[in-house]
Amino acid sequence: MTAPYEVEETGDPSIIEPHEFLGEQFRVDPFPLYKRLRDYEPIYQDRFQNRWIISRYEDIWGIYKNNAQFTRAIYDPKGHFKFGSDTPLGQSLNELGEGQDYIWLRGIVAGEFVGKPLLARIPLVERVANQIIEEFLAQAAEDRRAGRTLHGEVELVKQFSARFPIRVIAGLLGLPEEDNDYFEWVYGELFAAQGYGRAHFRRGIKARDELFAYLDPLLDDRVTNPRDDLLSRFCHATKDGRTMSRDQMKGYVALMLAGGGDTTHKAIDAMWWNLLNNREQFEAVRDNPDLMDRVFTEMLRFDGSNHWQRRRTKMEVDLRDKVLPMGATVWLFLGAGNHDERVFRDPETFNIFRDDLYFGKELRTGYWKDGVASHLGFGQETHFCLGYALARQEAVISSKMLMAALKNPRLKNVPNEGIVFPPPGRGGVRGVQHLDIEFDL
Repeated sequence: MTAPYEVEETGDPSIIEPHEFLGEQFRVDPFPLYKRLRDYEPIYQDRFQNRWIISRYEDIWGIYKNNAQFTRAIYDPKGHFKFGSDTPLGQSLNELGEGQDYIWLRGIVAGEFVGKPLLARIPLVERVANQIIEEFLAQAAEDRRAGRTLHGEVELVKQFSARFPIRVIAGLLGLPEEDNDYFEWVYGELFAAQGYGRAHFRRGIKARDELFAYLDPLLDDRVTNPRDDLLSRFCHATKDGRTMSRDQMKGYVALMLAGGGDTTHKAIDAMWWNLLNNREQFEAVRDNPDLMDRVFTEMLRFDGSNHWQRRRTKMEVDLRDKVLPMGATVWLFLGAGNHDERVFRDPETFNIFRDDLYFGKELRTGYWKDGVASHLGFGQETHFCLGYALARQEAVISSKMLMAALKNPRLKNVPNEGIVFPPPGRGGVRGVQHLDIEFDL
């Protein structure tokens, strides 16, 4: 009988070697290794990269809620480390744990990304999407007239999704529209710098410093001439009698450009990749565009852009049959938990009609509602994704507009790895590297 998994070195699927996380097979398709982790070593000690990997849904869920024993902080806010000095994002929420500094910095502008403030900005989302769609449709028509193509064609990543969320974020911040190309460049440099490649890191730090210098006169202006934009909100918002420092304002801008850009960009790509590879579901969404919300949710479960989050133990922690030492680095493998057969039936299948996934409004304080589990992609409670509602609105609205604009879209017959991790050393999240689509004109 053929073993369900084959490991070249031993033939024993229960032996998981650390180098398997570094190979090309894992970069392209990590799910077989995820399953071996869940089945054989759900609490796995990776001695090579000095980390513990958590792969089952319930264990990840439990750690998300356990701020007493686990923290996202690396440095002591009252220690000697200068926050923002060693990251391409500057001073941001990503450096802080669960304490009062984090709660204050998050809370001072959290309301801008949900509810009525977010709804008031939907016209901006629609305007930006429509502008870019019109641009690539005009280019497609010109290419067809000139005989360069036989059909309408768009490379969705380059011509739409990599540009769209950055332009939305720039608009929300109130940054000059004529500098959109610059913001797209900065976004790429900041995200690439979050890997471990030293050359990427140095370029990212340089781009960060240039961006922060660019922001200074804009922030000076908003102090005396506030407008209806987020830069003005950063300058004038108060909480508990305090306002943000200039470094914190700049860190928020960098975080929004990098964090809000790449994940939303990759979400749109993944939604379209999965739909065009599942024609029956594509046709159902084409006939009922409101199903696009379900596409977004199932995409986050099936192969979302964020496959892991990091934590650190504050003390020794007993977890299943293991003892995690104090100060241990812990990686929550969200991509593995989202495919846990103990929670989701047939998890390797993309299915927007599954009945074992919660499709309602994201649950900030829990992952179960009426006995149905949610995806793990947005975090939970204290670290629930600040921009979750904006990301959903951007991805769903723009995908509905693309569905209306593209007649009979289909994947162009060119080589494509599909949804993969970026090359080693470069920061970024999992996604489609290019997405060539043909459509009728």
